[in-house]
Amino acid sequence: MNTPDLSDKYPDKDFLLDFQSYSRIKSMHGQVSTVFCPDDNSLVREMLSEDGQQKILFVDGVKSENVALLGDNLVELAKENNWRGIIVNGRIRDAEIISKMDIAVFALGTCPRKSNKNNSGKKDIELLVDELTIKPNDWIYADINGILLSDSELEI
Repeated sequence: MNTPDLSDKYPDKDFLLDFQSYSRIKSMHGQVSTVFCPDDNSLVREMLSEDGQQKILFVDGVKSENVALLGDNLVELAKENNWRGIIVNGRIRDAEIISKMDIAVFALGTCPRKSNKNNSGKKDIELLVDELTIKPNDWIYADINGILLSDSELEI
């Protein structure tokens, strides 16, 4: 079921807009893990190195346009480690390579510059994105129409 149909069925669910799909897979749903890491993707690599248990990693880069928080190597790592997909509230790079990959990747845009590596940020925390709260283990339903948020699994 796509997000417009889910939104019709669950009109009280909040949603995020303006995220673009960058991979071959254009939709996903599942529980979320979170990481807050403006301009530093050290914790993104750390989290994607663990078994993702078919979760979606929500990377909050606070919409920064300074650096990319995800590239093709990290996307490949996510695929190898059982992640369902990645959403970046910020920028990615290697978009032409990611576009051929079979794991869902959504982001606000691209940037050629790699991120800092200072081991800064926080993982598995509550995030505030566009005035909406995203908590670890919330559910996300994403496709090219938008990203729906839910504190429980929805019947699809």
